[in-house]
Amino acid sequence: MNREILLDERAEKMVPEDEQGLLKDLEEKIGYLLARYQKLKTERDGLAVELNTEKGKRIQLEKKMELLSQDREKVKTRIDQLLYRLKGVEI
Repeated sequence: MNREILLDERAEKMVPEDEQGLLKDLEEKIGYLLARYQKLKTERDGLAVELNTEKGKRIQLEKKMELLSQDREKVKTRIDQLLYRLKGVEI
C-alpha cells in the first residue's frame, strides 16, 4: 500500500523547475501525512485495547458491587430478625 510512483527522467525534465519544487514539497507533505496517519491509527488501536480492558474491569466491579449489596441485605435481614427476637424476651 506504500507504493511510490516515480516519474522517469524524461517526464521530470518536461516539468519546469519551479513546478518540480512544488511537486517535491507536495510529495514530502503527503509522505508526512501518511506517516502521521499510520501513527494515529496505531495509537487509536492501542486506545481501543485499553478501553476494552477498562470495560472488563468495570463489569467485574459492577458484579462485585451487586454481590456486596446482596450480602449487606442478608446481614440487615438477620439483624432485624435478631432484634425482633430480642423484643420478645421479657426481662
